[in-house]
Amino acid sequence: MWPWGHLAVAYLSYVAIVRLRGDEQRWWPLISVVLGSQLPDLVDKPLAWTFAVLPSGRSLMHSLFTALAVVAVTYWITRRIQREEVAVTLGVGIVSHNLVDLGPDVVIGLLQGQWGQIQWTTYLLWPLLAAPPYSNDSSFAQHFLAFTLDPYVSFQFGLFVVAIVVWVKSGTLGIGAVQRSVRDRLDS
Repeated sequence: MWPWGHLAVAYLSYVAIVRLRGDEQRWWPLISVVLGSQLPDLVDKPLAWTFAVLPSGRSLMHSLFTALAVVAVTYWITRRIQREEVAVTLGVGIVSHNLVDLGPDVVIGLLQGQWGQIQWTTYLLWPLLAAPPYSNDSSFAQHFLAFTLDPYVSFQFGLFVVAIVVWVKSGTLGIGAVQRSVRDRLDS
């Protein structure tokens, strides 16, 4: 999945959780879910493709083991400042990223009993299981050259538009803070 798709899924998941709890969106959890939605790729892709430290662009941060460790440490830190929701939303971002990276072919295949699709899920348990053999998992250039506007990419764009509409309808949390910051800088 591309960055905008990950962002949309994580944000819409966050909004759903907030609404189910009868709560409201908050600034720090929003930043946390946005960061979490991108973190696996921001860590794994450069370490695998640029520095060759990891075996795949889906390994260390795409592992559910790492997600659990990162969220646990973040929870321990945020609990001290009574901001546990930041750890929870970071977890929502990371876990949603890792799960939607399975893609529709894998999920539908598994639901139809195509057990050969299980090979594409192994990154979730890295390093216990080897990372899958992706065809475009060696460089940023190769990854971007493989980009096509197929139905799945179009769906991601559509989902991103839905997320923007939901964000605007929810009051565009964060825009006010940016506007105040700009206004304060211009006034000084």
